Amino acid sequence: MEIKQNEKDKKSKIYLIILIGILALLNAGLLYNHFTNKKKNEQVVAELTTDKTELEKELQAEIDKFEILSSENEGLKEKLSSQDAALNEKINQIKVLLKKGNLSESEIKKAKSEIAQLRQEIEEYKTKIAELNQKVENLTAENTGLSDELISEKGKTAEQQKVIESKNKTISLASKLNAGIVNAVAVRERKLFGKKEVTTDKASRTEEIKVKFVIDKNEVASSGDKDIFVKLIGPDGAPITTKIQTTKVNGTETLYTEKKTIDYQNDKIESVVYCKKQGDYTKGTYTVELFSDGYLIGSSKFTLK
Repeated sequence: MEIKQNEKDKKSKIYLIILIGILALLNAGLLYNHFTNKKKNEQVVAELTTDKTELEKELQAEIDKFEILSSENEGLKEKLSSQDAALNEKINQIKVLLKKGNLSESEIKKAKSEIAQLRQEIEEYKTKIAELNQKVENLTAENTGLSDELISEKGKTAEQQKVIESKNKTISLASKLNAGIVNAVAVRERKLFGKKEVTTDKASRTEEIKVKFVIDKNEVASSGDKDIFVKLIGPDGAPITTKIQTTKVNGTETLYTEKKTIDYQNDKIESVVYCKKQGDYTKGTYTVELFSDGYLIGSSKFTLK
């Protein structure tokens, strides 16, 4: 009886050992899966981080390319303003996307697509610059052709070279406005029998200086709003103004009295500026000068008694 009990206990121990072994194997399998999955996740995160770093480098490379193109073609900035704005907006969108901490696979994929599109748009931007520069080169070649013709006609003496330089300067100033008519008169308001503006040549009666001018037709000049600066100079040669307001004329700051903005559409246009009274007017001859786009475009004189 005791022998049977011993055999029974021995079998139980064997089963227990087998069960423990099975559990140990299961635990080992679970631990293996856990560490394997953890390693895979860490690998995925590392790969996504690497992808993000590479994308940031690619984005910066495209930004550098765009900035170099923009800085090297500063003279074309006005013609490229819409493309500049679109590219800057695209760059900012990609920057916002990449500023996130950890990006998902779908976000990485989207960023790659956006950068690829940015790269294509920058190439199109580069092509546009090349086209504009070609137009400039063609115009330069035309001007060079004009100079060559002039040289062949006039010869290669020093005096003839001066003529060529003068013509080149004339071409460069072709877009300058010109006030073909400038007429300045002193005026006052007559209140008898109703308000009415009348002209006067008396310094003591002068209330304002009325400057009437006509800008000539110029098909070469750019159209749109043009600032016309009026400078009133007294008999003593000093500008008449109570404000420190200046504009550049031939690269030098110059005081002016009044400013008028006109809508110039390349055709002849007439306008009027009133120079308000800024102290008492003295007897003598006054000069009126008109400036626009950094150039003197017209002048006239009038006398007060």
